[in-house]
Amino acid sequence: MEIVVNLLIWMHIIAFIAGGSNSVVGPVIGGRMAGATPDQLAGYYGIMNTLSQVGKVAMAALLITGPLIMFLKYGGLGGASIWFWVKMVLVAVMLATIIYGGIQFKKSQAGDVEAGKVAETVHRVTGLTFLGVLLSAVLAFG
Repeated sequence: MEIVVNLLIWMHIIAFIAGGSNSVVGPVIGGRMAGATPDQLAGYYGIMNTLSQVGKVAMAALLITGPLIMFLKYGGLGGASIWFWVKMVLVAVMLATIIYGGIQFKKSQAGDVEAGKVAETVHRVTGLTFLGVLLSAVLAFG
């Protein structure tokens, strides 16, 4: 059983890295989109759409592996610390910002300039939330 738990933790970390990279790369690309030519803009949208797909798979993996790890390694939520619950609240905030930012980004692809500005701001909030999730995970699990 230990090997299964270790593989789940490994998968969880890989998903966290893959999804978290969007929190770093997204705002960098978003910052370049305002002054981009139409050809550059098409390329940026292509990259962001690919990152979005990677992020969706990563989030699904995190939402599956996380509870499995908690129950297989720790026997459930009974011993969860306050930092674990802080992490879970931040995960919920992060999920909400990802969804809202994605909606705004799709609107910006359709030509809504204001939605693009909102999406850029929301992606920055997602990035900060990602850092909070990482910090609270370290404090929760040492």
